[in-house]
Amino acid sequence: MTRALMTGITGLRAHQQKLDVVANNLANMNTVGFKQQSTVFSDMLYQQLRSGSEGDANSGGINPKAIGSGVKVAQITRNFNQGALETTSQPFDYAMNGEGFFVLSSPVGGQDVYSRAGAFGVDSEGRLVDPGTGFLVQRIGDMGEGINGGLQFQTAGDDSIRVPIGATISGAVTELMQINGNLPANASEPIAGVISLSAPLEVGAVAATGADTLASLDINTVAYVPGDTIEFSGTNPDGTAFAGSVAADTATVQDLVDSINAAVTDATAALLADGTISLTSDNTGENLMSITLTDGVANTGLSNFGAVGFIETIEGYNGDSFELISEVVGPQGEAHELALLFTKDTPNTWTVTANIDPSVGTMVDDTVGSLTFNEDGSFNFAGGLGTDDANLVVLFNGSSVNQTVSMDLSSLSHYASAYNVNVDQDGIPAGVITTVNVTTRGELMGIASNGRIVPVAQLAVANFDNVRGLVAEGDNYYTRGLASGEPMVGSGETGGRGQIIGGQLEQSNVDIAQEFTQLIIAQRGFSANARTITVSDEVLEELTNIVR
Repeated sequence: MTRALMTGITGLRAHQQKLDVVANNLANMNTVGFKQQSTVFSDMLYQQLRSGSEGDANSGGINPKAIGSGVKVAQITRNFNQGALETTSQPFDYAMNGEGFFVLSSPVGGQDVYSRAGAFGVDSEGRLVDPGTGFLVQRIGDMGEGINGGLQFQTAGDDSIRVPIGATISGAVTELMQINGNLPANASEPIAGVISLSAPLEVGAVAATGADTLASLDINTVAYVPGDTIEFSGTNPDGTAFAGSVAADTATVQDLVDSINAAVTDATAALLADGTISLTSDNTGENLMSITLTDGVANTGLSNFGAVGFIETIEGYNGDSFELISEVVGPQGEAHELALLFTKDTPNTWTVTANIDPSVGTMVDDTVGSLTFNEDGSFNFAGGLGTDDANLVVLFNGSSVNQTVSMDLSSLSHYASAYNVNVDQDGIPAGVITTVNVTTRGELMGIASNGRIVPVAQLAVANFDNVRGLVAEGDNYYTRGLASGEPMVGSGETGGRGQIIGGQLEQSNVDIAQEFTQLIIAQRGFSANARTITVSDEVLEELTNIVR
């Protein structure tokens, strides 16, 4: 009779444990990274009342007969399915999306623990920690240790993570500028200005030649006498004045042209085949040229020079130019503006001219000449000799050493489309790290005030062959168990490990509806086993009454 009592007790105990597990799940329904648990029952040892026997030709086989001794909790398993991700926007909240655990180490004793809860913070020492326990978040690899010329934030041999908020990033001078994009092939070329007589000089209605005298021109209205002069005056392309005269009675048209050429600077006079005299600037671009022909004030003879006065026939033009503002970093890590002016010279050539604020420095070499393109619009070459080469040279104020900046223009094209040019330069201005972001691989990247992104550390992510073999220690931590296998530590998105999502936390994967269902099942099971004990007690009481 007592067997039924004891069997009922095992049922009570097993279902009480099931209730305990359900209660723990419901208690942790809002615990970050918590994984739901469930109970698995198994029956207990059986008492064999009769063993089975094998059948033969004369009789059938006999099945064994046994009575069980109750139930026990065989397993309390943990469901490691992914929990929902909740956005927190906190810079050091990290969610594990997929398999894997964050690795933390106890500040006392250095024991490693593993967690799905990534609600981290920075302590007074600048280390990434779990603020609830002080455990140190761990890293792997040499990222952030200053290897291969990188910046050093971490200490080799120390796997904790230093978060370098406010750390100064030393600058690097600009050594290369990469110019990309398109210079418009349909941009206008530079043009030299020209002024010409408004009507040709003629002799007998035929275009004058250089040998014809000025006195024989059709515009002569009163014959010249010895001592008469024809005077000319005007302005050079730069606006300075010039003047001169020729003998009116003997000078030829060519004598007049030669006299003008002797007097003028940066321009050239010529007699054209149609009898027109032109004055052409020696340089392209806007100019201030002018010239006027007049009779000497004491002349006897006269000519109607007003009928053939000089007018502008070709307006001088500098050629289309386009400005690009680039950043250039000096020797002290300071960033300055450098203006690059692209000016069209010929149908397929351009010149690049650089300019910097004099309060910042001086351009020692400010020109890249002969930027040349092929007929199909592809890049040909850039840079001439000396100061026209493909380098710019700057002497920054306060520095005694010239800084050379190489210009890579090979990525430019020359098509009949809009101007669209940009520049990449390799200088790094000095700045400070203002925040740290995390990539999906778990790489911590420092974001500096100058926009630079620098690697800080690689989060350690561990996974196991048997995650259900981990030992729960509380505080959202697990430790390696005998059944879990050794931790396999690496970066996120490798070796079956999941992604790291910054600014989010993984919520508990407890399903309330399922837990309430299990609660009812546990209650019914407990009630049923309690009823077994009640009935067994009544049977024992009847047996006692028989003895009486």
